Amino acid sequence: MSKTSKKISFKVALGGIISAVCLLAMFCSGFLPMLDYAIPTFAGFLMVVMIVEVDRNWAIATYIAVSVLCPLITPNYQAAALFIIFMGYYPILKFGLDRSKNVVFKWVVKLLVFNAAIIAFFFLFTKVFISDDMLEGMSTFGAYTIVILWLAANGFFMLYEFALTQLIDLYVNWFRKKILRKK
Repeated sequence: MSKTSKKISFKVALGGIISAVCLLAMFCSGFLPMLDYAIPTFAGFLMVVMIVEVDRNWAIATYIAVSVLCPLITPNYQAAALFIIFMGYYPILKFGLDRSKNVVFKWVVKLLVFNAAIIAFFFLFTKVFISDDMLEGMSTFGAYTIVILWLAANGFFMLYEFALTQLIDLYVNWFRKKILRKK
């Protein structure tokens, strides 16, 4: 077997393993509904492993494969939609954006992408799936409900962004070096 075919077989195998783990985790969201947000977040983080170990294009291909299969396998549509609309591709986008030296541009793009994803997710679950429980219990805020939810979501995005940065750093600078013994 040539060196090139070994490289391609490694990429295909890693992509298959990452896809399988993502799909297994997403399937588990059906009987672990309290992890609606954590499971798609974990599955999205696995795209970072694809970027670091292979490259961005293979990570995008893995994301697309999981996104196509996810609605067919995942009984929890909310978790599947979260993965497809934001959690699955954002780590790939973040990995590229974080290399930019222009901090303002980087944050504007991140916030625009996140807020577009929030709007798409909200529209999907209030107009398409017609889920009444999305705003359940929020009537005490009255006319400010949407604004409060939007501000809270952006606050959680900042927390997610920080946590994802720390996880990427942990994977690249500790796990790869200590466990995988790669530089």
